[in-house]
Amino acid sequence: MELSLKKKLILFLFLNGFYFFSYFHRVGIPGTIFNQLQLDFNLTANQVAGLGTIVFGIYGILQFFIGPFMDFFGTNRIFVAGGFLLCIGSLLFSVSHSIFLLYLSRVLVAFGGSVAYLGIVKKTDDLFGPDFFPVMLGIALFLGYSGGLFATLPFERLVAAFGWRQAIFWLTVILLVIMIIILFIFIRYRQLKHNRGSISLKDITATLLNKKSYPVIIVASINFTIYLLFQGIIGKKLLQDTCGISSKIAASFTFVMMAGTMFFVLFWGTLAHIIKRRKGLVIFLCFISMISCILMFVNLILWKEPMVFLFSLFLFAAVGGSGPITTTLVKEINPSVVGTSVGFINGICYISVAISGSITGFIMDKFSSRAIITPEAVIYPVVSYATVAGLCLFLSFIALIASLKILETGKQTVMKVPEPF
Repeated sequence: MELSLKKKLILFLFLNGFYFFSYFHRVGIPGTIFNQLQLDFNLTANQVAGLGTIVFGIYGILQFFIGPFMDFFGTNRIFVAGGFLLCIGSLLFSVSHSIFLLYLSRVLVAFGGSVAYLGIVKKTDDLFGPDFFPVMLGIALFLGYSGGLFATLPFERLVAAFGWRQAIFWLTVILLVIMIIILFIFIRYRQLKHNRGSISLKDITATLLNKKSYPVIIVASINFTIYLLFQGIIGKKLLQDTCGISSKIAASFTFVMMAGTMFFVLFWGTLAHIIKRRKGLVIFLCFISMISCILMFVNLILWKEPMVFLFSLFLFAAVGGSGPITTTLVKEINPSVVGTSVGFINGICYISVAISGSITGFIMDKFSSRAIITPEAVIYPVVSYATVAGLCLFLSFIALIASLKILETGKQTVMKVPEPF
């Protein structure tokens, strides 16, 4: 049954409500409530970081298969199932009183949230067609990123006022209402019917065998990993532990970082469309990432100045918002398997974040004997964070070398599926 334009817009907004909360869970947990979770459950740094890495790891792996699953079972069915699964995981997280349930809830969140982006892409195309697709997808990306923005300072203020359990519980209630409305619309307008397709892994094999993709994948995964490590895992805690600033001020720094990412994803996307040769942009961004790592490392060792950290985080945001550039390059290098190659690079990026999160937690735990335990937090020594920053600096150098190996076609193409790394 065909929907009117007004009903399409209403459905579009509710669909992006799911995308909003999916991104919220990626950025806000554990980053914004790292200290609260560590003290409430008596966790090590690696265990707290694991609450983020388990989501990133599962999310990354599933990106290789979500597209074929949607073709087989139907986009609307998978989208609704993912939304309600995210509700269950989020609700379980808010009421968990054991480490097992805490991790189980994050597994459910990972499975549920993994369908949000590709589901939004497919539904945007279905609702508005190719003529309005780029504009409406741009709006969708902005709404999704706003979930990450909300996961910083606004979420921190909610937690300060009501506690993390109450904050997440009532946010889950809002998501549940959104999903019930989406389900009602799908049922009311017979949007859940689907003729099953087939599942094929041939496109994944074709992507894996294309060696021209490797330098772009290395660059994208390293740059995105460094960005999200400071945005969603340890950035806020690093600021509190090394500068002694309040939770509110630290969250405001990550708020600025996320706002910068929202700006740069639009900026770099537009520039990538205008400029035919994009290799130079990638090299420049890798250089910026390395400079930011150097600033972060030197500031930790010598100054510990909050404003230097803020500048470093803003530079990371410029790099973190560059997904449309690397995605466009992958699209050009793999013209016959665009959707799969985009999903592949997105999956590799999130798996890399999961691995780096585990390594970061391990490094912090190695310095736990020198940590200061207070009623509000476990304060890790500066050297633990400097070690992490030094490792990021080494990785950024590898990314810079890999960027020099990129081969591009020089073709002017329009990204139809610009996954926001």
